[in-house]
Amino acid sequence: MTTKILPEAQAREVMAGIIQESKRRFTVQNQKTGALEFSQEARFALEAITNNKLLLKCNPDSLKDSMVHLAAVGLSLNPAMQQIALIPRWNTKKSSFDCTASPMYRGLMKLATDTGLITNITCQIVFESEEDTFDVDLGSRPYLKHKPKYTRNASEDRVVDLLDLDRNRLICAYCIAHLRDSEWPHITVLDLAETLQISNASDAFNPRKPDRKPSGPWVWWAGEMVKKATIRRATKQWPLSDDSRYQRLLLAVEQDNVAEANEQRTEIRAEQVEGDMGEPFTEDQVAHIKDLCSTQDLDPESVYSNYGVNALSKIKTKFFDEIEEKLLDRQRRFNDANPPVPEKPVNGVEEQLDDQRQELPV
Repeated sequence: MTTKILPEAQAREVMAGIIQESKRRFTVQNQKTGALEFSQEARFALEAITNNKLLLKCNPDSLKDSMVHLAAVGLSLNPAMQQIALIPRWNTKKSSFDCTASPMYRGLMKLATDTGLITNITCQIVFESEEDTFDVDLGSRPYLKHKPKYTRNASEDRVVDLLDLDRNRLICAYCIAHLRDSEWPHITVLDLAETLQISNASDAFNPRKPDRKPSGPWVWWAGEMVKKATIRRATKQWPLSDDSRYQRLLLAVEQDNVAEANEQRTEIRAEQVEGDMGEPFTEDQVAHIKDLCSTQDLDPESVYSNYGVNALSKIKTKFFDEIEEKLLDRQRRFNDANPPVPEKPVNGVEEQLDDQRQELPV
């Protein structure tokens, strides 16, 4: 069955109808955030479709889901804000294009600061010409120094090209997040080797079929994608929270991870990762994590949902130390922010009464 190519005006009308069909679901999700207006987002979506003809070939259901996802995470398609964009991605399992609402790195930064856990966040790329002026320490007192160099040969010295590594000048990227109630910043560094591993997980950038050429955002906007990947990596190490705003950040990151990878590849990688991680939590480990959560009035779901499972007992033992340290750190920060009120010693009261008795006339 061949796909009929409609004239642009008619195609826009069809897409407008598809977008309108998502209004009810959009409204339900938007009630949780109240951040968006459907009429505006529908107009921005049509503008995006006009500027990218591949979106006309996307599965209509995926376009509806993308509109609903906007409301769920509270990010706008307004191109001036650069928070999220509609991206057509080839789904090799379905042999068709899917429309995905992919957050930009600015969108992830907004979601991070909206949580209230992050007061400020920045993300930058380090190039070869800046290697001598870059220094980082990820110890107990994190420190990072970076002096960018801008020259007349910026078109050659500041190139991010993950397809042509001879032309590429990227060394690494970093994300600095200032956490609330924390003296030291949280620093995450993503080097070139790790960046290539992430980009190669994208079917568009690393197609399985030899007759398909690399395409997609990792080719067209490599620098922006590197920054976004760095922020996504940073979110895995930030303190846990069951706040709904923090959950929106996790949802945006998870959906973006899924969208970048083909379904079949995701299944293959999941099997490989499961084999590398070993056995799931023991009963004692589950009980220990639950105790730590209960002392902090923290829902255990906010813990295991970060690891793509639906129960603590399904988390692999590889992550036990990491989760325990996060929860203990969360408890320490809470105790520091809420020191106990010292009680007046009882002995002191008794001594004062004894002194008063001695002063009474006989």
